Amino acid sequence: MNIGNLDWKNGSINPSGIVPMAYRIRKDFIKSWPTIVDEPTDATTPSQFANYVGDFVLVAGKKFEKIYSIQGKGKLSFEPVGETDSRMYMNKASLFFPDLTDEARAFAKDAANGNYVYVVPTPNKRFHLIGHESYRVTSPISGDSGDAPGSAKGLTINIECPDVTPLPRYMGALLLSDGELDCETGVFTPSAP
Repeated sequence: MNIGNLDWKNGSINPSGIVPMAYRIRKDFIKSWPTIVDEPTDATTPSQFANYVGDFVLVAGKKFEKIYSIQGKGKLSFEPVGETDSRMYMNKASLFFPDLTDEARAFAKDAANGNYVYVVPTPNKRFHLIGHESYRVTSPISGDSGDAPGSAKGLTINIECPDVTPLPRYMGALLLSDGELDCETGVFTPSAP
């Protein structure tokens, strides 16, 4: 595999941050995972080496759920972890949901010791997977009522998962309660009425 140059054209549009909607599912609702090539000698393109292809196969009746996140309050990041010849990445996402509803607090309670998988899109329609078939995702969630009129209140959701790939993209479909989202194109197809 030839990775190629990391060129940049001056003046290129480069939107940062995440879009205000992320997606989650309990890991035990996933029957089988899409595939990614982990060995550089097995990949013929950088895309094969950095992205998941195929779809998640879910337990019957299960679907990904949406998480609204205030724009400007969430982000994706990764950092190297481990020793030489065992180095990996810690993929991270942070989301901020602006209320302390029953559903929000129930999610916090379940995620405290639960294991969720997340798909977080960026403005350039790249859908990044925070989750791994072999590693547990941690989702420590804190809540705040705000301290003054107009101050921020809600849930801060911090997500972490070790992975051999930094912020892999998911190129398959997400089955949602109201339709299907193609994560390769960013096109949403509503369910038939």
